[in-house]
Amino acid sequence: MKRLIFNLFSFSTIIIFLISFIFFLPPTPRSKKSLLFSQIDKDSLLINTPSPRIILVGGSNLSFGINSQTIKDSLNLNPINTGVHASIGLIYMLDHTLDYIKAGDVVVVIPEYSQFFDNFAYGGEELLRTIFDVPSLKKTNKLRFQQIVNILPFLFKYIFTKVKKEEYVIGIPNKYYSRNSFNKYGDVYKHWNMPNEKVIPYNSINLNDQIDKDVVRALLNYQDTLLKRGARMYVSFPSIQESSYKNCESSILLIEKVLRENSFKILGTSERYKFNDSLIFNTPYHLTKNGVDYRTELLIEDFKSYQKSPKNRYDKN
Repeated sequence: MKRLIFNLFSFSTIIIFLISFIFFLPPTPRSKKSLLFSQIDKDSLLINTPSPRIILVGGSNLSFGINSQTIKDSLNLNPINTGVHASIGLIYMLDHTLDYIKAGDVVVVIPEYSQFFDNFAYGGEELLRTIFDVPSLKKTNKLRFQQIVNILPFLFKYIFTKVKKEEYVIGIPNKYYSRNSFNKYGDVYKHWNMPNEKVIPYNSINLNDQIDKDVVRALLNYQDTLLKRGARMYVSFPSIQESSYKNCESSILLIEKVLRENSFKILGTSERYKFNDSLIFNTPYHLTKNGVDYRTELLIEDFKSYQKSPKNRYDKN
């Protein structure tokens, strides 16, 4: 019996050691080419871009939906598009960018609508890979409890990815889902001359129609911290396919209602940022070049409008 227990213990120790060894292997060549590694470049922008600055915080609705050069030319602010991937989670986006905000910054938070429901804001597999693979000059790697709960189911998948042969075969990276897809401001631009694809609309964006109040609280806390640092924060709405908007309208309007009830500085309306399918590129949140230019002009117009009248002209209260 003692011999059996010893053998089991020895075997378990070896397995744990092997798993731990694999876990701490460096990112694979394929992983290093992914769009998640664009965070390194965006962090560099956050450190090195001079004031006055406008910092856009959100997921790929921003990276695939903004022409920062137009913002710079129109607002005379130096733009930083921090958008990477929605599944990193809004909570991480807020916590991470806080390290870089300084006095005088203008911060515009534009989350995907799913961030407000079903713990989506706490991230998933992309957050796990960002935390363990992507280096950052100021990242502390402190996660909230719900973030840890969200990423744990992907842990073994992440570990076994590191021993897959495909991860070490250097191929041609995806044209618009790689680190090299972004321009000097953080916008994805490699798809601007490509035709759009057929995009299936979202049927819903939540499971229980209950907004996560902790996400709203996180936005309020983020805003309070920015104000203490002498920065300004605005909230706006993501670009979204018109048919997806119609299918999810009740949930979207609920988000807008809650944001207005909490007195955020809001740019535009959710309805204003719905786009015809002809302007949608490859997901309900991603825009073609024509869509990017149109959405950017809307955001600039809404920003200028708010500056003229702090009472948002879209606020019905």
